[in-house]
Amino acid sequence: MEEKEKLKTSPAQARARNKWDRNNKERKKIASYKSAAKNFILKYSKEEDLQELEKWIEERRINL
Repeated sequence: MEEKEKLKTSPAQARARNKWDRNNKERKKIASYKSAAKNFILKYSKEEDLQELEKWIEERRINL
């Protein structure tokens, strides 16, 4: 089997993806944090956690 057939993405597509990743580090980081927060809230948080999060959210809104 040729090397080209083994690849799931073309070399050009891989280069484009890598370029996007390099140019969007901050965007990716924020998306990761947001996803982790949502996952915690929806799957693992307890009532005390939610109360604490609500307090932090209100503080953040005041400081914006």
